[in-house]
Amino acid sequence: MNKVKLKDIAKVVTGLSYRRYLDDDGEKFDVIVQRSIQKDGILKDFESLKLNPKNLKPHHFTQPGDVLMKMPYPYDVVCVNRQGLVISDRIAVIRPHEGYDPSFMAHALTNAHVKKQLYELSSTERIPHASLKQIKEIELVMPDFETQIRYGELLNTINERIVEDKRVVEYDQNLKEGILNRLWEGF
Repeated sequence: MNKVKLKDIAKVVTGLSYRRYLDDDGEKFDVIVQRSIQKDGILKDFESLKLNPKNLKPHHFTQPGDVLMKMPYPYDVVCVNRQGLVISDRIAVIRPHEGYDPSFMAHALTNAHVKKQLYELSSTERIPHASLKQIKEIELVMPDFETQIRYGELLNTINERIVEDKRVVEYDQNLKEGILNRLWEGF
């Protein structure tokens, strides 16, 4: 295992400040905004916006294997499987170099050691915010590529179980509330 800086194992850039490129006559794009990146590596809830396509560069669009990290706290991270979504500002776009598994990298970036580094590096504002320069300096412990793949698959499976368990709990809470609400129907 090696301790490496993120900038040495991935290209790290930021997304597009899309507000500058809003255009009522433009093309419609799904845009990843901060709320799109959710805890437990879930990516959903995009903004559908009309943008001028002439101003969009290839690095503003997702590619399978991109790792996206919110730059403001809580620094949620997701590994992208879908191509062609526009990435908005205040999101770090991490494109791992060959020999580094994006899934494992996404999980590694959610570790408490990384959160501690970000806390120590980030601004002291009311809502902490890490700069792109600070994110590039994050240190990760990276095993060999085959081990990264195995860990990435295992951690993905665990995340899927967590998401499913949360759905069951939410369903049970709604069921409980429904039963209690039925008691009130007669009054």
